[in-house]
Amino acid sequence: MKKAITGGITLNLIAGIVITIVTVVAAILWMSARQNEQAARSTETMVIGGVEAEKQRIQSLANDYAWWQDFYDAYAADDSEWMVTNIASSVEETEIADLMAVISPAGDVPYGWMIAEDVGPNDILTPRVIDGIRELTYDMPVAPQAARSSFIETGGSIMLIAVSRVAPVYEPEKQDAAALPFFVAGITLAEDELYELGKSFLIEDLRIEPVFDPDLAAGSSATPIVDLAGETVGFFVWTPPTPGDAVLRSIFLPIAIALILFCIVAFVTAYRARRVAIALAKSEKEAVIAARTDSMTDLMNRTGFTELLDSQEFRTACRDGKLAVVYMDINGFKAVNDSIGHQGGDELVEALAKRVASILPARAHFARIGGDEFAVAILGDTARQIAAETAAAVVNCLDQPFTVHGFEFHVTVAVGYAVAGGSGLRPSDIVRRADIAMYQAKNGVEREAVLYNATMETGALEKKQIETALRRALERGELEVIYQPFARANDLQIVGVEALVRWTSRELGLVSPSMFVTVAEETGLIHDLGRFVVARTCKDAVAWPDLRVAINLSPVQLREPNFEAELRDTISAGGIDPARFTLELTEGILVSNPAIAQRKLNTLKGMGFMLALDDFGTGFSSIGYLRQFPFDVLKVDRSFVRDIGINATANALIQSLVSLGDAMELSVVAEGIENDDQLKLLRLVQCEYVQGYLISQPLPAKGVTALLSRLGPSRSVSFETDGQQRGTAAS
Repeated sequence: MKKAITGGITLNLIAGIVITIVTVVAAILWMSARQNEQAARSTETMVIGGVEAEKQRIQSLANDYAWWQDFYDAYAADDSEWMVTNIASSVEETEIADLMAVISPAGDVPYGWMIAEDVGPNDILTPRVIDGIRELTYDMPVAPQAARSSFIETGGSIMLIAVSRVAPVYEPEKQDAAALPFFVAGITLAEDELYELGKSFLIEDLRIEPVFDPDLAAGSSATPIVDLAGETVGFFVWTPPTPGDAVLRSIFLPIAIALILFCIVAFVTAYRARRVAIALAKSEKEAVIAARTDSMTDLMNRTGFTELLDSQEFRTACRDGKLAVVYMDINGFKAVNDSIGHQGGDELVEALAKRVASILPARAHFARIGGDEFAVAILGDTARQIAAETAAAVVNCLDQPFTVHGFEFHVTVAVGYAVAGGSGLRPSDIVRRADIAMYQAKNGVEREAVLYNATMETGALEKKQIETALRRALERGELEVIYQPFARANDLQIVGVEALVRWTSRELGLVSPSMFVTVAEETGLIHDLGRFVVARTCKDAVAWPDLRVAINLSPVQLREPNFEAELRDTISAGGIDPARFTLELTEGILVSNPAIAQRKLNTLKGMGFMLALDDFGTGFSSIGYLRQFPFDVLKVDRSFVRDIGINATANALIQSLVSLGDAMELSVVAEGIENDDQLKLLRLVQCEYVQGYLISQPLPAKGVTALLSRLGPSRSVSFETDGQQRGTAAS
């Protein structure tokens, strides 16, 4: 039997070698004939995609301006001064478009601006073009992100325009579309812009031609440009690369040599594979078991657990609602590895697995999924109850310390569990839900097991419900502002607080800021929300005259034309010096519109505000932003701080970021510090400020006042003497 198996393997390998050689030769012959065609299709796809990206960009610009309450109010009030200040400046100063104009419902152009001085908006927006725009927008809804685009001929050149209705942000569904004006933005497809677009696709000669004859333009490719009337007004023309010709000249000899070497290596491999197959046949059973078992704990590993869940028994139990999965993530292994080495860490894993296994029910299936992740599968009519009891028992059993090599170590665990329910679910779905619940527990303040519920996966369909509830919350005063202190790293003296908004809805319960702030930005409620936070912060900050106050700003707020003046007036009315405030921004506005961002930030800087770049390193943040914009503070994201002391890469990154801040004369704040080891490392790299649960959890205004009173004049957190503060931080 073994000889038949090994002989079959040898024959299969030889057959595979022959087939490979034949396939390679055939592929070379086919590739030499087809590669030019593929290159032409590829460049055509890139050109079409690039043109489509330009359309999306100009549509986004039209949407941003048209879906603006102040724009609509200014048009309705015939406020020419506002139009010049806010719209004309976009053309004449920032040059984000070659044309911006407003078309009234009657078809005239009351407002219009162009970069070109020899051509006016009325020369471009002729009656024929306006009729075409009406046809283009015939069924366009009154809604955000509804802009449409097309090409028009402008006497010797082609312009790409985007059209959107100027509409009020609130209750747009009640508006008569025919009574709303159009906002038009356009960019001229000039030679230099086409060159830059083509260059991004490695095309050197992308151009526009009025006509294109494939017979006369051999070797070129083209795609038509269609205007508002559906007529072809020109062609995007370019010369695609011809790699097939080069392949024919250069590939034959190297491939021939490679095939000869392949044959030699393949036949040697076939011989060795036959010998390996004989050895593997002798230990197949042991290999199968080892592949599904964790060598350290003798528990099932991820592969074994996955196969178990995919069995018919578990699929049936899942369908009948008789399956539950408990998922757990252990924290604290690092302290063991750092103290007594990885061998001690391995012994802790073994001890932990034995302790957890000892409290599991008899028919529970226990597995080690990863380095510090474990899972338990439970079957039966009472799976829900048993899972809840098991999850709670796991949390309780790990409260007691472990003794390894004579030292006591404490670990913490985040536990989530999910129970099968509903049609169409698979066991893997239950594992995924338990994992989601585990992360919910990990992010929670209380170290308790968390049962999965559908709200943990809130989707877009619930945004409307959140919007409605948020409007009522702003009217009812349901929102509150809490403050998380930050301190100097060297002496832990509290020097400021960061204002954070929280919302417990009467209808929805506790709503995550990441959820309701996003909805507020999309609906325009962010302006009311921002005013509330600033006003509340000014009122509370009077009690802490020696502390700085940091406020987070949304890019949507910064785009508001009068935002700077309104912010200054609100803070001045509260009797607070703007110099006490640090405005924290992410890079969103910097990426989308750097010209506007620079002007706005310079204005805020001139008013006395300090500026901080928040969540540095998590998105598009770059050194260029730190040089281009007038930031004073660099906030290092908690994702970098979390891993310091765990791996060398994170340590090096933190040191580099702190050095970067020092080199650019920026204060550096490390977010998310949770333990003494992180603090020591941050002090070692001379990070200036720290913020996180080790210093203090977010507190209401009265809590901040009480904390400052308890700390006394020094305002320094002392973990050796202030047991109450340590308890606060730990929670």
